Amino acid sequence: MYVRSACGNGGTPVMPDHGVPKIISFKLNGLRSGLPLAIQAGMKNKTLLPLLLMLFWPTWIQAANQKPDANVNSRFDVESVSLSGISDAKVSKTLRDEMQKLVGEKYNEQAADELAKKLRKELRDYSVTVKVKRGDKPDHVKVIFETEQIRYKRFEFPVPPVVYHSKEGFSGAIEVPITVHHSVFTFGLVDSSDELLERNAGFRLRYENRKVGTDVVQLRLDFNGYHQTFNNATQVALAQARDVPGIYRWRQDFSPSLSLIPHRDLKLSVGTSFQQFQLQYPVTRTKTAYAGTADIQYRHRIQSRNGLRQDFSAGYGLRTATRVLDSDFVYTRHFLTAEYRISKRKNSFDAHFQGGLITGTAPLFERFSLGNSFTLRGWNKFDVAPLGGARVAHGSLEYRYRPFEIFYDVGAVWDQGQTARVRHGLGFGWASKDGFFASLAFPVRLHDVTPVFMLGFRY
Repeated sequence: MYVRSACGNGGTPVMPDHGVPKIISFKLNGLRSGLPLAIQAGMKNKTLLPLLLMLFWPTWIQAANQKPDANVNSRFDVESVSLSGISDAKVSKTLRDEMQKLVGEKYNEQAADELAKKLRKELRDYSVTVKVKRGDKPDHVKVIFETEQIRYKRFEFPVPPVVYHSKEGFSGAIEVPITVHHSVFTFGLVDSSDELLERNAGFRLRYENRKVGTDVVQLRLDFNGYHQTFNNATQVALAQARDVPGIYRWRQDFSPSLSLIPHRDLKLSVGTSFQQFQLQYPVTRTKTAYAGTADIQYRHRIQSRNGLRQDFSAGYGLRTATRVLDSDFVYTRHFLTAEYRISKRKNSFDAHFQGGLITGTAPLFERFSLGNSFTLRGWNKFDVAPLGGARVAHGSLEYRYRPFEIFYDVGAVWDQGQTARVRHGLGFGWASKDGFFASLAFPVRLHDVTPVFMLGFRY
């Protein structure tokens, strides 16, 4: 008796029903098994199936329970441990000694990963990767902790503040970043009157590529949309100042920029800012402030072995609105900041400075203001200058012992041709390492000394 085979290559002899069943081979976990599939071959003697299962059961169990070695390098002894991309002196002696304890032992992947985590904690501006290479001796490996500078981390955007000011009310923003490899997409909502003369309520969208081919080059795109409300003091002052542009009800800003980080402590940026806003008086109309921008940021830290740490940062920003970009407003804005901190154990001392200058005619959102939760504390900015000014100078000194702090602010904001009136503020408070603060500040004057209470998060 013949039947046609599944492959169609002619007749194939078929054994009688009482004969040996056809053998069908199949793969199980990558292994060839010769288990007879009697049912598929038409075998009617069902008593043979349990017997075959019993014979092959131990093989199945062994194959199923086989687990590959978690790391083949665990069979080898560690010949040496080293750092690459950084000087050994930048790592604490305690951690270096802990790394050398791996030498002479069997390679332990978990122990190496734990050491990499500790290195990342000490070297905050570096990425750390564990590499294992063949050693010079037989059955030995070399463990190398490779480090690479992450330049952009020194210039990451801070978390937006959330503050309460007893003269201005609540201000804050919520931002949600989504990181995909070297790209960061950020969506935020804001309702704040702390930074500018007006209260801004709206949204922020930002895209950052922190490694355009190399971590030296970065790209950033910002798009913001706000609606504004103005304090009554500002509106009254505008009626008497014809040389200052009026209030607006909405403002949009699109700002692309490209940054270069030639050194881990230095960042250079150039870009443009296309702002449109709707002026209200004397008639409703849309105006533009199209500007070229340039920024320089510098950060540097010096840390001594005795625990003394010094941090210095400085920045300069330039915005030039010009007819070349078809801008309705023409002006140039310079802004300079500098900060210095020296700390040791529970004590720290901070000094802050900022200064600015505007030439030409700038809209209200570009004018300088003092008297909020971080400048000239104790003063209300609408008492200092309800329309802001084209000139500003401000300094601040702070001393902190653990979370307790005292501070002194001094500053002035004025316009060209005016005499600068210098004001002073004193205060004390509590500030934690995670950014939470609560402070009480007083204006230094002979009358109407009303304290200002401030509370919130600032990073």
